[in-house]
Amino acid sequence: MKILAAIDSFKGSMTSETANQCVKDTLPDHQVTGFPIADGGEGTVDAFVSVMDGEVITETITGVNGTPYSGRWGWVEKDKTAVIEVAEGAGLIQADKENLHPRNHTSFGVGEQIAQALDFGAETIILGLGGSATVDGGMGLLQALGVVFSDAEGDELSMLPVELNNVQSIDVEGLDKRVQDVNWLIASDVTNPLLGEKGAVYVFGEQKGLGEDELSAYDKAMEQYADIVSNVTGKDERNTEGAGAAGGIGFTALSFFPCEFQSGLSLLAEKGDLETLIKEVDLVITGEGKFDDQSLSGKVPVGISRLAKPFNVPVLLFAGKIDSDRTAIEEENIHALIPIVDAPMTLGEAMEAGPVLLEKAVKRSVDLMKAGSSLSARVEGK
Repeated sequence: MKILAAIDSFKGSMTSETANQCVKDTLPDHQVTGFPIADGGEGTVDAFVSVMDGEVITETITGVNGTPYSGRWGWVEKDKTAVIEVAEGAGLIQADKENLHPRNHTSFGVGEQIAQALDFGAETIILGLGGSATVDGGMGLLQALGVVFSDAEGDELSMLPVELNNVQSIDVEGLDKRVQDVNWLIASDVTNPLLGEKGAVYVFGEQKGLGEDELSAYDKAMEQYADIVSNVTGKDERNTEGAGAAGGIGFTALSFFPCEFQSGLSLLAEKGDLETLIKEVDLVITGEGKFDDQSLSGKVPVGISRLAKPFNVPVLLFAGKIDSDRTAIEEENIHALIPIVDAPMTLGEAMEAGPVLLEKAVKRSVDLMKAGSSLSARVEGK
């Protein structure tokens, strides 16, 4: 049987590559092809480098906490394409958990990686907006590219602490002119606007360290910032879908770069020709850490099942936890929802044992398919 393994990462347990390899290791008698998955967040660089036959570049940048950091980004020489993920240059995973607060975290390193890519001669930049620790509206990113922010006294604001509320003027004279000559592809599955109850501050602020009592004031500071940016650029992108992605870096990209937003999965599928791979297999195995009914609104595994549906290729979906009353979702081409946890255990234990649990669940499911096939043949033979 030809099988495509296209499993999203199980956050904190296993990467997409690890999960796909588990399927390969479990089913040595089948022809299993792995396709790495990313939605614009952590793992985006590795996924695009894998499907586009690129390489990983490692250079020193300013980390999200303001200290030197060895940042990774992807480079595809044949296409002159750079792949940069905000999760690397300004990621929550690198943030200082003891001082978790947006004022302590900068997107400066993302801007440095953009400059590095431009120095390489990038003609296209894929920028993944996911997994950020910042809510700086892309201020740090722009500072790294030559933009100067000043307060009411005309003094230049520093990289850290982030003082979004003190921004009174923006000088874009020093902005790296090369950013206008690049084909920008923004990989993001976040459609939130910049401001308001569905915006960057209210929806994502608390997980990045903002207190509930700070949200209103911080949103007002973001609004003031957006007003100044709009006056400078002559464009008002605050209500555009995706403006609230990555703490407002989406707003910066829309305001300053000639960019196009795409779903992280759809862009990866396009670059890796995922549709062709699906056409050639008998079964698709996908999954994620947690599946619930909200996953139907656009999570990666459902996106994959929708790609497979026109070709009548069945999909099995594995998850660490399934918070749904359904066991299959026929209208989405998901033939079975399969939880991998097979015994009482803590979340920590399940995450640590993730690869082993996935292997056992895949083996059990394929064995069940064999039994079903044998039973079907037996019934038809009578």
